[in-house]
This record gives sequence, structure tokens and C-alpha cells, in this order.
Amino acid sequence: MSDAPRSFAAPLSSVPDLPVSDVIDSLVWLSDVVSSEGPEKGDTFPVTWLADDSVVSAAGDPVSNASPNGMDTRRFVGHPPSFGMEVLNEMEDFVGWGGDGPKPTGMLAVNGTVYLAAQNIPGRHTEDDAVQNWGHGYDAHVFASRDGGRTWSPSLPDIAEVMFPGRSFGGPAFINFGRENEHAVDGFAYALSGVGWDNGSECFLGRVPLEAIQDRASWEFVAGFDADGAPSWSRELADAIAVLRHPGYLGTVDIAYLHTIKRYLLLGWRNKVKAEPGAGSELIVYEGPSPWGPFSLVHHEDPWETAELNPYNPRLPLKWYDHGRNEGWLLFSGNWREGGSTPMYRAHARKFRLNLL
Repeated sequence: MSDAPRSFAAPLSSVPDLPVSDVIDSLVWLSDVVSSEGPEKGDTFPVTWLADDSVVSAAGDPVSNASPNGMDTRRFVGHPPSFGMEVLNEMEDFVGWGGDGPKPTGMLAVNGTVYLAAQNIPGRHTEDDAVQNWGHGYDAHVFASRDGGRTWSPSLPDIAEVMFPGRSFGGPAFINFGRENEHAVDGFAYALSGVGWDNGSECFLGRVPLEAIQDRASWEFVAGFDADGAPSWSRELADAIAVLRHPGYLGTVDIAYLHTIKRYLLLGWRNKVKAEPGAGSELIVYEGPSPWGPFSLVHHEDPWETAELNPYNPRLPLKWYDHGRNEGWLLFSGNWREGGSTPMYRAHARKFRLNLL
């Protein structure tokens, strides 16, 4: 299609003027919000589905560990509406809360290996944040675990140069294609990155052969489109162009492939006041026919739940999604107010259905 990449205007909270999906009619909720059980707190929670049927995740700022760790890795226990999390690795060398240290952005299980993308690897860019008002979300790297998320390589001290410096690919979220990548459409791993942690303006798309995910030289990025909407690719991140623009909604995103309808579901969100955990938030859901779109609107919710809960970082665990019924559980984080000391600062889920046209 000649309109790729699709650009949406700056958001209007009540009636967003966006092209709507001609495949998915609506998203409707089927349950109330349920919260994870147990003491494990944290946020962000990228997820992937392993061959052994487990769902592995990572938590940013895991305050329940009573340590300055910037993140840990976890496994989900149970299934909503009754679920919890157990810590696999406290990642003790990944130090720094908030924007001062590494935070997880994406996970992918493929060929017996779990890959974890994390941002803020060197710590905070204080001057840049103050001038740009971007908040954190830059300098990303990919780590690998060959034992289900218990140990990871490389170690932080062994990183001489991050794979993706700067903000353009500072929050890569791998596209998940099901258990151990079983419904992958080709031999590439794909990752979509917003700009900044919250309230970003655009997304960039990268891909890499499945056997070379940790090799930066093998990654390439969408650098243009022809008249039919087919992308061209470049290994130079500086050549990358946005595949979706929607100011305010494209910070840390998530994307999953729904193989029965052959669509990519893209999840975005915004804080109603940037970086403010008590002012409420919004949820937005897009879909597209390919990893590069063009993306159309499925659902916009304002406010998203309550200001007290202040949800953020929506995720779609594909183990929790029934492709036959088009029903699943949306996973998301809850209010980090008061340094994460509130009961809401943990994983939450709510059941939904996609109504098709």
C-alpha cells in the first residue's frame, strides 16, 4: 500500500482521528482486573513462551528484592485469573532503579534460547533527559539464556559497546509468534522499538536472522517503502525510518502475531501526564498485516482503568490467548507511585475478546 508508513495525528483523548481496522471490529473486556499473587513486585514484564510450556518474563525495578537491582528475570506460575511469579535470576549486577539502570523491553524464545532486550545499559543520560524531556529509554542490548532464563550472557562488564546506541532503537520489543516461535512467518526475528520509555512518538522496525540475534552486524532496519508498500532494508540504524507515527502513544510497546487471522497486534499506551504515576493513563491497540504495517486502530481507552491503578506497559502473553475464540488475557503493570511501595506495583491481567469483522 502506498500509504506506508502510516502517520497518525497527535492524539485527541476523547475521539482519536485514526484509520480504523477493517479486520478487527472491537476489543471488549470479559472480566475484571486480577492481580498477581505473592510478594514479587516490579513492572514492564515482557514475556515469551518456551518449548517446555513455561512463560518467562523480566521485571524492571523489582523492589520486592530490597536491593538496588534494575531488573530481574522471572517465570509465571499459574494462569489468570489465579497467577503469580517466581524469580529466576535477581540479576545483581544490573544495578540502578528507574532510568539509572537496565530495564527489560522484549523477550523471545527460539531454538532453545531465550533472548532478552534491555535498555539503559550504561545508566542515565542526565543532560539529554533534561534538555529533551524524553525520560529514559535508550542504549539497548540483547542478552541470551540457554537454561530457560536462569543465567544470561554477556555479563554487563563484558559489554564494550551496546548493540543499539541512542534512542531510535532504544526499546526493542521482539515480535512473539507463539510457543518457541512456532508460527514464525520466515527465518527472521523481528523487533519493534518506540522512542523513549513513555509517551513516545514513533516506532522503528528491525530484523535479524534467527541464528544471529546477538550479532549487531546482522541486524537491518526498515529504511523506506516502495509504491506498493514493500520495505527496503539497511544495516545502518541511521537510515531507519518510522513504520508508525502517533505522538504520545509509542514509548515502550509490545507486538504479537495472531496466526489464525494473520495479523500483528500492536499495544501502546500513554501517561496522561508524562512520567506521572497518579494522573491516569490510556491504552491503545493497533493491528497490521505485516511487521511494518500499515497499522490501523483497534481500540482506544481513555481513561484506562483508574488513576489509582494507573496501568502501563500492556503485553500479550500468547500462552494466555485462545486463537479459536479470539480471547486472551492482557498483561500490564500497575502504579509505581511512592517508589513502588503501593499494592498496585505488580503484574495485573484482564480478559478480553477481539470481535472480528
